Amino acid sequence: MKTLFSLLAVAAAAGVFALDIQKFVSDAARSGADKAVIPEGVYRIKAPDQAADHLIFRNLNDFVIDCSGSTFIFENDFKTGLAFQGCRNLTFRNATLVNRIPPFAQGSIVRVSADCRQIDVKPHDGYSTEIAPGYVPNVLNVFDPAERRMKKNLKMVIYGVTEPVSPNLIRFHINENEIRPNTVFPGDMIVWRRHEGHEVAVQGCEKLKFTGVTIKNAKGAAVLEFGGEGGNYYNYTVTYAPAPEGAIQRPLLSGSADGFMSLGVKNGPTLENCLFEGLHDDAVNIASRLYFVLERSGNSIVIAAQHLVAYNGDEIGFYDFGLMKTGSARITSIEQLTDYQEPAEAYKYRSIAYPAPGAQPVYRLTFDRDTPAVQPGNYISNLSRHGDGFAVRNCTFKNKRGRGCLIRASGVIENNLFEDILGAAVDVMPEFYSFSEGPYAENLTVRNNVFRACNRGNCLSWTGTLNVYNWAGRYVPLGKHGEGHRNILIENNRFEYNDGPNIVLSTAEDVTIRNNRFIAPMTDRSLSSPVGGLDCDALIWAIHTRNLKLSGNTVQSPGPFLKKQFAAGPGVSVSGLADSIGKK
Repeated sequence: MKTLFSLLAVAAAAGVFALDIQKFVSDAARSGADKAVIPEGVYRIKAPDQAADHLIFRNLNDFVIDCSGSTFIFENDFKTGLAFQGCRNLTFRNATLVNRIPPFAQGSIVRVSADCRQIDVKPHDGYSTEIAPGYVPNVLNVFDPAERRMKKNLKMVIYGVTEPVSPNLIRFHINENEIRPNTVFPGDMIVWRRHEGHEVAVQGCEKLKFTGVTIKNAKGAAVLEFGGEGGNYYNYTVTYAPAPEGAIQRPLLSGSADGFMSLGVKNGPTLENCLFEGLHDDAVNIASRLYFVLERSGNSIVIAAQHLVAYNGDEIGFYDFGLMKTGSARITSIEQLTDYQEPAEAYKYRSIAYPAPGAQPVYRLTFDRDTPAVQPGNYISNLSRHGDGFAVRNCTFKNKRGRGCLIRASGVIENNLFEDILGAAVDVMPEFYSFSEGPYAENLTVRNNVFRACNRGNCLSWTGTLNVYNWAGRYVPLGKHGEGHRNILIENNRFEYNDGPNIVLSTAEDVTIRNNRFIAPMTDRSLSSPVGGLDCDALIWAIHTRNLKLSGNTVQSPGPFLKKQFAAGPGVSVSGLADSIGKK
C-alpha cells in the first residue's frame, strides 16, 4: 500500500481551518499516495473568481478523499460546490457540504387579494432575495406555518412578475386560476427559488463512490452525474441547514431543486440508504436527453442537442410524431455544425429544451445504415446511455414537492419509504414536449416499498401515486410491440393513505401488478381530474396497456372516494380481474 498522505498540523482560528483542500488533494495524488485525509474541521471555501466551482477534482483514479467528518462551507452564491471530472474508482466520503447562502428565499404572507392574483410577502430576515443573473424563477410553494409542511391539495403556484411594495415587502403577481379561493391565507409561509444548477457534479466518471456525505442548502440538483461509463455508487443525505446568519426562521427547504439527477450515463447508478427531504423538486431523476431532429438525408440526420452525450458505436432510437420508436441505428461519426440554418417550421414541435432556432448547439450524426423515416420535429434518444441497470434501495423520500423517483431506464426501486410528497411517489415516463428527457423504460421492478401520503398536491392532475405512462396532452396510444414501456413489475408494496388513483398506466405492455396492499386509500378528494379520461374513482386505472396481469392485491379500510378497484380506458388487455384485488 502506498504512503498515506495526511496533514499533521494545520493553522486554525476559532475552529475554522486554513487549508487549500484542492491543492492538498492534488499534491497527495501527485506524490503517489492512494489517499488524502482531510483533518476534521470547518473549512470556509471561496471559489476562484473565474471558476464555476468551489472545488474541482480531475482525473483522480484509484484514490480516496477521506474528509473525516469535516464541514465545507461554500461562500460564493450562484456557484457549484464540488465537481469531479473524468475520475475512475474515486471514493469521496464523510463530508458535510453547506452553502452559506440558501439558494432559495422565503417569507410570510401578509396579504392575499380577493381574486387571488396578488400575494404580498414579507421576506424572512437573513434570506437573500437576489435572483441569479439570467434566471427566471416562477414557482412558489406555500407552507402551513405550524406544521412547516407544504400545504395539501394546493398546487405549486406559477407567478408572472414581482414588484417591491416597500423595502420589506414583495408583491407576487399570480397567473390566472393558480390559487383556489380559501386555500392561501395571511400568515402562511412561502418559498421561491433564486437559482438552480447543481451542487455536486459528477462528470464523465466511472465507479465513483460518494458515501457518508450530507448536503445542506443544495443549489439545484444536489448531485448531478452526467455522461461517462457510470456504475457510480451513492450514499448521502440531503437535509435542512440551520437558520442562516441574521435569521430567526429555519429554512423551509433543503435545496432549490432535485436530490439526484443522472443524465446520459452508460451504466446506471446505485443509490442506497439515502435521505431526500425538504426538496423543491424531484428527488431522483434517471434519464438521457432527447435530441430534436432538424433534417434527415439517407444515413445522417441534423439535430439540435441540449448537452449532447453520444459516441461512435452508440445506439440511437428514433421516435415519430406518435411518440413511438420507429427503429434504431448506430453512430459512425459526429460533427458539430457552426453555420447551419435551422428550419423554423420544425419548431412547431418545440419543447422547453428546444424553444426556438439557436437555443442549442447543432450536430450532424451519421449512422451505419439508412435512418428510419424520421422527420424535422421528431426526437431521438441515445439508447446506450440512459442509466440502465440502476438501483434505488433503502432510501427515504419525504416532505417534498415534485416526485420521488422519475425514471426512464431499466433497474430496481426497492425497500424505500416515500412519505408526504406533493407529486407522485414514482413516475415512469418520457418527456418529449416538456424537458425532453427519455426514453421509455423496460425491465423495471418496483417492489417492497412503502408509499404513504403521496400525490398530496399534484400539479400533474392526470396521474396518481405510482405511474407508468406517457402524456403529451393526452395519454399516448401504444404502437407495435416494444415501442413503449415494457416488462414492468410492481409487487409487494404498501400503499398507505394515498388519495386519488394509486396506480395509473398507459403506453405500456407486459405489466404485472401483484401482492400489493392498499391501506385507507382515497379518504379525501385529490387534485386528480378526469382529463384524458382518467377515472378518479378507481384505485388502479389503465389505458393503452397490453398484457396487464393483476393478482393477489388487497384493500384495507377504503375511504369514501374509492368507488372502483379497477377501471380501464381504450386499448387495455388484462387478465386476473376475478381475483386481482380483494378486501381485507
